[in-house]
This record gives sequence, structure tokens and C-alpha cells, in this order.
Amino acid sequence: MLIHLSSKCSNGPFYKIDFSILILWASVSIAGSVIHTQVNVNTASRTAYGSMVGARFSADPNQSIGCSLVGNSSPYAVCLARDAAGVTGICTTTNPVHMDQVMGLNNEAYLYYQWNTSGQCTYIFSQANSYRHQ
Repeated sequence: MLIHLSSKCSNGPFYKIDFSILILWASVSIAGSVIHTQVNVNTASRTAYGSMVGARFSADPNQSIGCSLVGNSSPYAVCLARDAAGVTGICTTTNPVHMDQVMGLNNEAYLYYQWNTSGQCTYIFSQANSYRHQ
């Protein structure tokens, strides 16, 4: 039972709700879940994904993934991934939305990006949360 309805409130037909069970259930269902996503680069579909932590703690010395901001008179971002086999995927962008995504990355983030045939980033997705400790 997720929500326990206890006694009626004194000012009407409303019930007090005990959320402690709901909170306990939520913390137990996610507590301890750790996902270390390994880096994957697909040059045919021009996609790369993985996590900073997954790359850092991989068994091989090749994996890396991330994006960097280059701030000069024409700022841009560069995203680079290398998988276990040494396959790399790189793209650059000046898109303000992409730049915001890159600025939001942290050292435990999950990153997915796509690029076109010119090497321009066409899509960047990043995620960082407690249950997906990359």
C-alpha cells in the first residue's frame, strides 16, 4: 500500500495522508541503482553516447566522452567521444541551445549527440540525476 489513509480530519470528510510509506517506497526502489554507460560511437549513424563516469571507470584505456566550450571572438563548442575500440565521433556547434547544454554538463553526466556529414552537431542531449549515476 503506497498511501495510508488515516483518521478523518476534524474539519470535514477529508483524510490525512501518510506519505512516509510513499517516500520509503520511492527511496527503496531507486536506492543503490548505479548505471555506468560505456561510450558508444556509431560513425554510420553519426551518433555518440555514454557517460563521463562510465568512460572514466571503463576497463579499457580508450573511452572518453565530453564537450568543451571555446570562448574567443566566435565562441563554439566541441563534442568528442572515443569508444573502447578507439572509434571517435566529433562535432562542433555555435548553436546557443547546444552551448547551454554543454555548459550544463558535469563530471557525472550522460551525454548523447548527433552530427551531420559536415561535422556540425545537430542534436545534444545531456542528463544528470541521482538514480542514473553514470
